[in-house]
Amino acid sequence: MKTKYLLGICALAIGSVAMTSCGDDDTYDVVGNPDTLVYVNIAGDFPEGMPKNSFSYLLYHTPVGPIVMDEPGDIEIDVLCTKNAPSDIQVTLEVAPDMSVPGYATIPADAGITVTLASNSLTIPAGKNRSDDKIAVTVNTANADWSKLTEKAYLLPIRISSASGATPSQTVGCAYIGVLTDVKAGMVNESATQATGTQITDKTGWTASYFVPATGAGADCTEKLFDGNNNNYAYFVPNHADATNEEVITTFDLGKVYTLSSVQINYFGNYYAIKDGTIETSVDGEEWTVQGTRTWSRLSRNCAFAFWAPFQMRYIRLTSHSFYGGTGEGQAMAEFWAYE
Repeated sequence: MKTKYLLGICALAIGSVAMTSCGDDDTYDVVGNPDTLVYVNIAGDFPEGMPKNSFSYLLYHTPVGPIVMDEPGDIEIDVLCTKNAPSDIQVTLEVAPDMSVPGYATIPADAGITVTLASNSLTIPAGKNRSDDKIAVTVNTANADWSKLTEKAYLLPIRISSASGATPSQTVGCAYIGVLTDVKAGMVNESATQATGTQITDKTGWTASYFVPATGAGADCTEKLFDGNNNNYAYFVPNHADATNEEVITTFDLGKVYTLSSVQINYFGNYYAIKDGTIETSVDGEEWTVQGTRTWSRLSRNCAFAFWAPFQMRYIRLTSHSFYGGTGEGQAMAEFWAYE
């Protein structure tokens, strides 16, 4: 788990407050305001689609159920004031699960996600503009039912409820626990960068062939892709100038049904590797299911598709949409690996 200290940080000049903005259109009532306002200003970048001062979970709904892909680490919050406090300012914070934020859903009460504060008060000492202490925030997800979270984005506010001798900011008076969700229809984990599982070494009976829809070209490439030799490759050469955007479909038949956790296609070199590809699977060669699309960097020569969980297949079909070659070059597919 990553550890991130979520601290309010402010640079205070005489009569002005420096705020980190999430976008050009963001406006804050603490900027240029003559009143004494208390607020939260968390340093750092925030996920796209989440507001300032948010600490977010990334949740994928996959064919095998909901999976939390990312989460905040340790959370601590302090508070700031637009002016040096003339006397101690007592600031009270509270968890506000029922508070509605426009554009975001509230986390359902039956989702089993609870937020607690180690303390509910902070003090900004006289002569200072920031609290000396911080409040630790605990998000308890041990009993979470993530399947309840089907909206695109959720926020659970932690708000400044009162401040002695000051006014809570209306625009940055909250921190947020957020959840961003996405639906992944196929079994490919697009975030995984490497194959997982145990590599199958016995490839007896495996076959492979390729087809170029734009030209009708194609050939059997069984002798090239299962011999463990990256220097023995199947070279697919497109027949027109726009080489790098010509699709090539390669079909692998493993001879019997396997339960696989990932597959990987290795290329002779990154100059001859694909940029992006879509994988389909089948147990009978008739009914095909699209499992997902992945994109690789210019430096990738080994292109893996890792799955959310092992599942059954005999046939695998890879459609490469574009690749990293120059005009007139082709794809040099060297090896196909499968992992149980």
